[in-house]
Amino acid sequence: MAVREELLNELASHPETWYSGEMLAMRYNVSRTAVWKAVKALQNSGYTIESSPTKGYRFVSDNDTLSAELVQAFCPQITAPVHVYDVIDSTNNKAKMLAASACQHGTLVLADEQTAGRGRQGHSFYSPKKTGLYFSLIAHPEDMRYISRITPAAAVSAAEAIAEVTGIHPGIKWVNDLFLKDRKIAGILTEAITDFETGKIHTVVIGIGINCSTEVFPEDIQDIASSLHASHISRSRLAAVLRRQLLYHLSHLDDPALMEAYRKDSIVLGHEVTYIKNGTAYTGTAAEINDEGNLLVELKDGSMDLLQSGEISIRRKSL
Repeated sequence: MAVREELLNELASHPETWYSGEMLAMRYNVSRTAVWKAVKALQNSGYTIESSPTKGYRFVSDNDTLSAELVQAFCPQITAPVHVYDVIDSTNNKAKMLAASACQHGTLVLADEQTAGRGRQGHSFYSPKKTGLYFSLIAHPEDMRYISRITPAAAVSAAEAIAEVTGIHPGIKWVNDLFLKDRKIAGILTEAITDFETGKIHTVVIGIGINCSTEVFPEDIQDIASSLHASHISRSRLAAVLRRQLLYHLSHLDDPALMEAYRKDSIVLGHEVTYIKNGTAYTGTAAEINDEGNLLVELKDGSMDLLQSGEISIRRKSL
């Protein structure tokens, strides 16, 4: 590994920690001049690394550069490839293309900007440059019995990652959105890839879009969308933590703690919801989310309706 990469791994793994040039030179068996040149190369690539004649060098924790190197540095125990693009139509589209080549479980696709970001039900996902995390993970689940829990696992993972990196803990709106102060700040699109001959699912692409610092939205969503308003966070670190949490939950889909966490973070349970099913509008109270991630709604006549998918509107009793 080149000195530049070694140095990035070391500094990024311990942000805000000062390292003397002498110590780094001894560690990598190079001259202090070589260390200085490696730091300058990283700075020229967009990484924020501070230098001091008396203290040495330190990596600033809120680096916003989105890079494969940095994602790997923040979570070196995960070795699956990371692909980062300045502009792409959709990270999910690219991930599905990569999945056709039998790529490794945990392979990650990230983009600074999407020109055709997609959401569920044919909706688009607004993806402006450098203000969001546009993330797609390629997964090969070991046990397809729990495939219905993959979207809840993605929602729980996103909430956990955001909380770890920013200290902000969003709520989950069934089935696949994250909300903060009654506005959507993240969405999830899970797509299955099946074998043509057997018809069985062999790969799942999990797309997650998080509005990190987006402030201006298109007119049609400006009243319902928002962001974390976090302009001083590392999107690479957020991507690394999100991948770590998601891979953990994907390997523990049978753990009751997953659905317990999903229900705990739910913002719909106990509140009135409206939805359309088979062309008819219904209103009721969100009563339960079962272990398959389905929503049980108690209608006004006392009967229970089970929703496996779809869109709901929520009227919360209190904020």
